[in-house]
Amino acid sequence: MKRNTNLQALSRDHHHGLLLAWKIRRGLKFSADLQIIADYIAYFSAAALFLHFEEEEKQILTCLAEGDSLKQRTIKDHENISGLIHQLAAAKAIEPVLLLKIADSVEQHIRFEERELFPHLEQLLNADRLREIGVAIDSNHQPFVENFENEFWREHAN
Repeated sequence: MKRNTNLQALSRDHHHGLLLAWKIRRGLKFSADLQIIADYIAYFSAAALFLHFEEEEKQILTCLAEGDSLKQRTIKDHENISGLIHQLAAAKAIEPVLLLKIADSVEQHIRFEERELFPHLEQLLNADRLREIGVAIDSNHQPFVENFENEFWREHAN
């Protein structure tokens, strides 16, 4: 199913989130420096992920009832992922298992939003409300541009 045009900017963000998960896994596969992977997660979170969460919470989740189970799951996922990233930032030693947990959590959350939350919104909201959301997103949305210098996810980057 093609994504409603008013939600496409958020879906494009999801592509970058999936790349985050992929980069973490590739970095681990190629035995990249764990601190560099953690630095990338911090960089990406500040430059894109946390802003994306805030945008979803302000622009689309406000359209759903408080008791909506998909809204509740989305907020819970955002809190869980943010908590994992803050746990990583506070860790004295970086553990690969935590990096993988972040990768898995981000990927699972994005799959949930694309397969369940966004279709739910497209079905529930009328065209005018979706257009209002699209205008609000377009007025503030900053597409992510990769500029992290160390490409640790490449086989010979180290």
